[in-house]
Amino acid sequence: MKFFPKNGSSIKLKDGNRIGFNIFGESNNFPIFYFHGWPGSRFELRNIPLKKKKCFIIAIERPGYGISDPIPNFKIKDWPKIVLEIANKLKIKKFSIIGVSGGGPFALSCAYYINSKKLKSVAIVCGLAPNNVKGMNNGRIGMLMSYGKKPIISWLLLIFLRAKILNSNLEKSFYNWKRKIPLPRKDKKLFNIERGMKLIKNFREAVKYGVTGVHRDANLYANYWGFDVSKIKKKIFVWHGNKDLTVPISTLDFYKKNLKNKNIYIKKNEGHFSICYNFMNDIIQQVSE
Repeated sequence: MKFFPKNGSSIKLKDGNRIGFNIFGESNNFPIFYFHGWPGSRFELRNIPLKKKKCFIIAIERPGYGISDPIPNFKIKDWPKIVLEIANKLKIKKFSIIGVSGGGPFALSCAYYINSKKLKSVAIVCGLAPNNVKGMNNGRIGMLMSYGKKPIISWLLLIFLRAKILNSNLEKSFYNWKRKIPLPRKDKKLFNIERGMKLIKNFREAVKYGVTGVHRDANLYANYWGFDVSKIKKKIFVWHGNKDLTVPISTLDFYKKNLKNKNIYIKKNEGHFSICYNFMNDIIQQVSE
C-alpha cells in the first residue's frame, strides 16, 4: 500500500474492466471500502468533514457509474468478487465496509458472500431494504422502486434527467433539487450553497458517461437481491436517522428481525443526509476497531 493515486483513478480487473476509486485519508490507518448511494460516485465523501488523519477510505464506484466501466448482466451478488479483487490488487489484507443508502444492499452482499476473516465488519447507513419491506413503496424511495419495475420508461426518464443535470447551471440545479425534495429540518439546514453544489457535482459524476449504472441499480433494488439477509453471520452496524424522509425509519424493522449479529443506532432528529455528515467519523472509528 505504498502508492495510491488521489483523484480520477481506476483499477483494472482481470477481466479487463476498470473500476473507479478515490482515496480519503492516510494509508497507515485501517482500510475501509466505501460504497456510494444512488446516484453517487467515488467523490461522494467530499461533502463530509472527514478526520483524514484518522481514516483510510477507498471509495469505489459500481460498474456504470463515474469512470467505472459498465459490466453486462452485473448483479448485486457479483460485487463481492470485485471488492476482493481490488483488495488483493491493493495488497489490503483486512478491511471493513461502509455502505450508504443505495450502497447498503451491496455492502450486505459482501457480508453474505465474503466468509473469510478478510472482511472485519460492515456498517449500513440509512440503507435500503428489500423492495417488499414496509416503507419501501413510499415517497422518494418508492419512486426509485417504481423506476426499477419499469425499465423502459425509467431508461428514457434517466436519459432526460442526465442531460438536464449535465447541462444546467450548478447553483440552479441545486436550488431546484432542494425545492422539490422533501427534507427534514436538519437536512435543509445542512445544505447551504457550498454543500449543495458538491452534491450536484457528485450526481453529475455518477452519470457523466451514461446512465447504465443508475438504471441497472434501480432494477436490482426493485427485485430479489440474490441472497438471504437472515443468513448473514458478519457483524453489521446499522445507522438510521428517525427523521429520514428518503428511506423511512420503518425499514429498520426488517433489519431488527432478520440480522442476527447486529448493533442498531437510531439517531434522533437526523435525516438521510445529516446522519452521514454528523456521524461518519464515528462510524469509521467503529468499523476500524
